[in-house]
Amino acid sequence: MPGMARIIVGILLMVFTGWLVLLPADAGAPAGENSIELKAVKYADLGNAVRAQRGKVVVIDVWANFCIPCKREFHNLVELHRQYADKGLVCMSVSLDQPERKDAALKFLKKANAAFSNFWLDEKATVWQERWKITGPPAVFVFDRQGKRAGKFDSENEDKPWSYEDVKTLIQKLLAQSS
Repeated sequence: MPGMARIIVGILLMVFTGWLVLLPADAGAPAGENSIELKAVKYADLGNAVRAQRGKVVVIDVWANFCIPCKREFHNLVELHRQYADKGLVCMSVSLDQPERKDAALKFLKKANAAFSNFWLDEKATVWQERWKITGPPAVFVFDRQGKRAGKFDSENEDKPWSYEDVKTLIQKLLAQSS
């Protein structure tokens, strides 16, 4: 039996060693810049992403790398995630950048430490403009725990300016409500 045990241990060591070789280089790295991704999606996929978070409050920041106000305010989304994720908030970002600017958008997300779901919307502008009733970024959408839109913050109405403080106030109210 001792010979059989050696063979089994040897086989296990070979399997384990082979498994280590196949792991990505950053597999054991702490979550951070390497884990930040920008996933290409269609409009319908965004609805599925929100529905998958039923029972949680969801905030979606619609932005683009070319949008200076978007980039200036993006840290607020990262801060909301840091402050409220453990209380039931899910943050997501949606980039409206052109395909050739996806790498620049991802670089920005990594620099901003956007460690949540980040999507690149692979649709013509007319699709999201018609569905969201906006002409361009920035825009923030907030969904309640049932997945219904509870707030829309955009620049379409100049008479109704908004800030991330308005978004935060709505999020706090929704998080205080029971699921």
